[in-house]
Amino acid sequence: MPSYNDQGIILKSFNLSEADKILNIYTKENGLVRCIAKGAKKPSGKFSGRTDLLYCSFFQFAKGKNLDTLCDIEQITTFPKLRSSSNLLFYGILFLDIVNNFAQEEEEESNHIFELLYSMLDELQTSKSPETVAIRFIIQFLSLHGLKPQLETCVACSKEIVKSKDTYPYSSILGGLLCDECLAIDHISISNGILDILGLPTIQTNSDMETKRGALKLLQKHINTRAKKEIKTFDLVFSL
Repeated sequence: MPSYNDQGIILKSFNLSEADKILNIYTKENGLVRCIAKGAKKPSGKFSGRTDLLYCSFFQFAKGKNLDTLCDIEQITTFPKLRSSSNLLFYGILFLDIVNNFAQEEEEESNHIFELLYSMLDELQTSKSPETVAIRFIIQFLSLHGLKPQLETCVACSKEIVKSKDTYPYSSILGGLLCDECLAIDHISISNGILDILGLPTIQTNSDMETKRGALKLLQKHINTRAKKEIKTFDLVFSL
C-alpha cells in the first residue's frame, strides 16, 4: 500500500474494537485524515498513550480503501498547559470540535487551517482570557471558509449599515446585520460592544466579560447554523 507523511493534530477518536481506534486527524497538507490506529488501546501497544485528543505529531499513514492505517507517530507537543486546567481544556476541545465539524479530505485551505488551529491552541495555553482567543479563532476560521459574519452591509439587501445606534439587528440564519428596511426577517439585537468585538482583527482582553460572552454566544448561533451538526462543546464552555 502507498504511504505518506504529514503533520497533524488529533481531533476525535472512536473505539473500533477492544484494541483499535479510529482517529480523525487534521493534517497540514491533506486536510482531514481518518485512520485506524491498530493496538492503540493496548497498554503495551505501539501507539499507547500517543493517540489522545490535542496531540500534535508527525504521522505516517498507509493508504486504504475507506480508512487509512496509522503506521508511525513522532510526537511534537501535547499542549500540556491545556491539560492542567479544565477551563482551558474545554476551550481547546471546542476548537477541535469546530475544525472536525467542517473538515474535509484534501481541503484546499488545509495549510492555513492547520496553522490557525496550532497557533491558537498554543496561545490558549498561556492566555488569561480564553474567551478572547476563542472569538479570534472562530472569526478567523470562519473567514478561511468564507463564512465570516457580514457586518458592513445588510445581509439581505446589501445596503450599507450606518453605525450610529446602541443596538443592531442581526440574523443568525443569513449571517449578518440587517438594515431598518429588512427587519421583517427573524433576528436578534446585538450591542455596539459586541459589534466592535466581531469587527476588530484583534480584541482587547480588557473588554468586559459580559460583552465577550455575548459575542461568543452570537458566534455559537452563527457557526451552528452552518455546521454539519450542533457543536455541543459550546455548552461546556458556557458552564464555566
